[in-house]
Amino acid sequence: MPKTLNSVSKLSLGTHTFAIVWLNLVVLAGALLLKQWVWSAESPIETNILKLLPKNQQNPVAEQAFESVSASMSDKVIFVITAPDKNALFAAAAEFDKGLRQSNHFRDVVGKISPQEQQAWASYYFKHRFQLLTPEQRERLSQNPEQQVQRVIQSLYNPFSGVTGQELQSDPFLLFRDYLSQVTQQSSSFRLDNGYLSVEKDGAQYLLITAELKDSPYSLTGQLAVPDIQSLEQSVAQKYGAEVSHTGVLFYADFGTQSAKSEISTIGVFSLLGIIALFVLVFRSVMPLSLALLSITIGLLVALSVTTWIFGKVHLFSLVFGASLIGVSIDYAFHYLTERLAAGNEWDSEQGLKHIFIAITLGLITSLIGYLGMLVAPFPGLQQLALFSSIGLIAAYITVVAWYPILARNPSRTISTLPGQSLLAKWLTLWNQPRIKVGLPMLCVVASGIFLLQLNYDDDIRLLQTMPKDLKQQETLITTLSGMQSSQQMLVVTADDDENLMKKLESLTPTLEAWKADSTIESYQSLSRYLSSVERQQQDYQLIRDLYATQSSPLASGLRLNKKPKMDADFIPVTVDQYLQNPVSAPVRFLHLGKIKGKSATVVVLNQLQDSAVVKSFAKSQPDLVYLNKAEEISALFGEYRIKIMELLAAASTVIFLVLIKRYGLQHSWRVLLPSLIACACGLATAVAMGTTLNLFNLLGLVLILGIGIDYTLFFAEKARSVSTLLAITLSAITTVLSFGLLSLSQTHAIHSFGITVLSGIFVAWLLSPIAIKTEETTS
Repeated sequence: MPKTLNSVSKLSLGTHTFAIVWLNLVVLAGALLLKQWVWSAESPIETNILKLLPKNQQNPVAEQAFESVSASMSDKVIFVITAPDKNALFAAAAEFDKGLRQSNHFRDVVGKISPQEQQAWASYYFKHRFQLLTPEQRERLSQNPEQQVQRVIQSLYNPFSGVTGQELQSDPFLLFRDYLSQVTQQSSSFRLDNGYLSVEKDGAQYLLITAELKDSPYSLTGQLAVPDIQSLEQSVAQKYGAEVSHTGVLFYADFGTQSAKSEISTIGVFSLLGIIALFVLVFRSVMPLSLALLSITIGLLVALSVTTWIFGKVHLFSLVFGASLIGVSIDYAFHYLTERLAAGNEWDSEQGLKHIFIAITLGLITSLIGYLGMLVAPFPGLQQLALFSSIGLIAAYITVVAWYPILARNPSRTISTLPGQSLLAKWLTLWNQPRIKVGLPMLCVVASGIFLLQLNYDDDIRLLQTMPKDLKQQETLITTLSGMQSSQQMLVVTADDDENLMKKLESLTPTLEAWKADSTIESYQSLSRYLSSVERQQQDYQLIRDLYATQSSPLASGLRLNKKPKMDADFIPVTVDQYLQNPVSAPVRFLHLGKIKGKSATVVVLNQLQDSAVVKSFAKSQPDLVYLNKAEEISALFGEYRIKIMELLAAASTVIFLVLIKRYGLQHSWRVLLPSLIACACGLATAVAMGTTLNLFNLLGLVLILGIGIDYTLFFAEKARSVSTLLAITLSAITTVLSFGLLSLSQTHAIHSFGITVLSGIFVAWLLSPIAIKTEETTS
């Protein structure tokens, strides 16, 4: 390998030809990035966390069902308004409703319901009243139809029933009023007041307003609605003393975006300030700083361009971690620039590159080996992160090799000693002592082992999302008031056609009601609660027809009517398509999925599921029925990929070790690899010691620790001038610690945990890196 690498370096990689070729490629990448980010019709930044995750390849029906329901639910925004008095409440609601409609962010706003809309809703059901029965009515008419006569008489003589002569004339058995009552109760706990859906709680009245976004809540365009909404809320609060609570995916997505942007800027700015401070203290020149920033910028530019080109969009997740690429790609710059600093007036830019070429090339190869494992994993988030990091490192490496020898031809200002040379030399001298060379690594291993015995993993995907307290409180209030929940636990039901689909839903209803009764679920949403199969409509029609035939005389007698009630309505079946085309179906239309893989499909949404094992077991026993819980499914996938990352880390370590053996031999290779392995253990142990439950992202941190740690030991293994090497490694470690130390302050648990792991791991990798120095080199 050394001959190969040296032969490559002898090809004058730093010549003008190579530099010009690389310049052209960078310009091309810049032009491509400009096209993708400036002239693109939509934002190239992806914020939907689900896009990081693999699709359900085992069950495409379940995957499509989830995507359909998720899209429908995620576009909805719900508001409830309350105020000190009724006049202020309705005035505030009217102004808020108007403001939402004028904001141009919403496809539809449902606030005050006009009398015409109310009439259309009632008319639809009234038209089909002779084929609509509740389960209780159905049982009564089948077993004891005479009881319906007694119920009518009791209602008529009850002064609070509100039965009118007109209602009695159109619905003499009062079947329709009971059916309508059940449908409205199933929809929500709200009642109409002055055209608004209203509910009371703890003496306060709340009005409901809902809206549907024009754009995805995960898009930056869609999230522009948030400041307008906040402005509207402040306006009605100031004018009417009204308080508006809101919930919806939009607000959580916007919070995630703003948090990510804040974290990106914090990481980037403080890393940059840290680098500037280091260069001012160590190099005391603008040239080294400019060169370092150049390689970092080129690395990020090319990585962003290629990643956007391949994936179409770059996820904020990749950008957050990509911002931390500074701590890795700066390694190459530091080693070249400290070589220049140490050479003084004897500096030769081509020879300087040759001195570090093997070390930085091996460092790049070992880092890429670590990222390769993530690149082949069937996990879009890992693939994008691996590609972004790999391309960024390669671009930064080529920039150093191609441009630095040209841009840094002149020697640095003459210095008598390297900054901190005395202290660095003393630290290296300590590594001649067995108690340090053996004792310090052993101490790290023992300390790590104590905490690793308490190792605990939590793969829950919800740890990826921060739930702000105020948003969670508003969501809880709205859920309590309305009974409406954005549950993603559901049953996917399929059948050959819509009629058979409705029959399956009807056969499923007794089980759902039993789960509700024993608190397995709190409630559920099913299309069969609002529409019956044509077969059941026919049966209900016949039951009502028989009721009129057998009970009209007893009813006329009991009510002292001059004429017996007659039923002269024909049976008019309502199909699923007809129902879905009618405006009355709008609130539940999302439940019907249409055709998936040639079959009709629908979902039954399960709210507040307490025992998923019961539902899973039942679903497995039924044909064409699938239990779907996306959070649970993805959490399980996280567990699987966590194990895969462990396997990939083991494989990468083995491959790296084999590469090292070819270069350094068996005995010395262990000393090159061992500090990184101990650093990985210390990184996990530190996270455990701080009370953090571990997950997939801690293991992603180990990939970085392994790659960066081996960079440190490789330079000690390659170079005889150990003090200058330690200076370069120390500078690199400080920038990495700055980057990942700031990640540990993230509000998102997964990123916070990742930051702690890498922060501590990199420190230990730096601490133990002199193990790789050969004894004769250290003493010299």
